[in-house]
Amino acid sequence: MSVFGLRKNWVDPGPGIALVQAHYVCSPSGAPPDWSSAEQVVLAPSPVRTAVLELPRTVDGSTEFSLHHFFFVVGANDRTTSPVFTEDIMAREIVFDDAAGAYTSVGFVWSAVDAPVPNYTSGAMDGLPFVSPGTAPPEGDVYEFVRAQPLPHVFRGLVWGVRGTTIRYGYHLLRQGMPDPAADDERWDDNDGHGWTISL
Repeated sequence: MSVFGLRKNWVDPGPGIALVQAHYVCSPSGAPPDWSSAEQVVLAPSPVRTAVLELPRTVDGSTEFSLHHFFFVVGANDRTTSPVFTEDIMAREIVFDDAAGAYTSVGFVWSAVDAPVPNYTSGAMDGLPFVSPGTAPPEGDVYEFVRAQPLPHVFRGLVWGVRGTTIRYGYHLLRQGMPDPAADDERWDDNDGHGWTISL
């Protein structure tokens, strides 16, 4: 299953906390959680306890769904749970416009601004008939196949996160299958370290 990482943090309310776990499950938008299929992860103690939840990119075929989670807290003498938090997970499209046809493929690296986790989406180029990566031409033929498509070449990908958050992203630009293999190239464009942003 294709997943993306979403960071969750916890601040201990006082001393003596031995362990904090996040329990989480996704459901179709607006549907109640089925805790029998929940995942759990231990939050690593640092100045702030933190863990990365691995969430699906689709639930029942939809890129928008609900995330339900709560924290299980083990203290020196007691165990408690937080309330259940429910958040809307949203997807938004981002685009790279290759006006000159310089690249054979484009990837998007992205994360939430306020709680970064590196995620990656492979872009799909408008006009290409690939149903899945396995149906693409062999790497040696990619350059000629892409070059034959009319300009501009537009690559699209999705990013995910909690509704209302901001996602920062950059581009992974690849040129493969060139007639001269020495001309194959890849580079990262992160807008001089600033990236680009989109609100969910």
